[in-house]
Amino acid sequence: MGETKENIFLFVPNIIGTKFGPMLDQLTDRAGTAGLMMTLATFYPRYTFWLQMSMVIDITGHWLYLHTCTLQGKTSHKFIDMSENPIMHVYYTNKTVLFLMCAGNEAFYATLYVMHFFTGPTVFGIGLFNLIAVLILPVAVVKAGITIVHLIVASLNLSIIDVNERAAIAEKQKN
Repeated sequence: MGETKENIFLFVPNIIGTKFGPMLDQLTDRAGTAGLMMTLATFYPRYTFWLQMSMVIDITGHWLYLHTCTLQGKTSHKFIDMSENPIMHVYYTNKTVLFLMCAGNEAFYATLYVMHFFTGPTVFGIGLFNLIAVLILPVAVVKAGITIVHLIVASLNLSIIDVNERAAIAEKQKN
């Protein structure tokens, strides 16, 4: 009888524990958020620059971090060495923090989308969705800050990989 090859595309649990799974997760998250931000830029042209900056930070920070984790041989981008950045440690080891940051960030942009069509009932003299956006804006700002930390940590880790690879090549050439 012939060998059967595992097909990770046919059954979602087969993606778990692969390099493809986290990459697919990140790509769908980044693409979805980028699409929403592009739409918001057409709704709110005055804020196009800030939406573009948010998109650039989001894509570059997460991509470089995930890519570096893959190069380091980590099984998950959520695996944090205790000696790494303390902000990243809390972000990835405290599920409540991770959930609130991600949900709050997405809720902020979703609220901006809804506000384009409907401001909601008046609460404290302001439309409900306007109020929600103002209240969760700090979460989106902190999440962008954490993504900048992703970018810094990934840049440092990638530079360490480069230095180690160059040292290994130099050592090999010596022998």
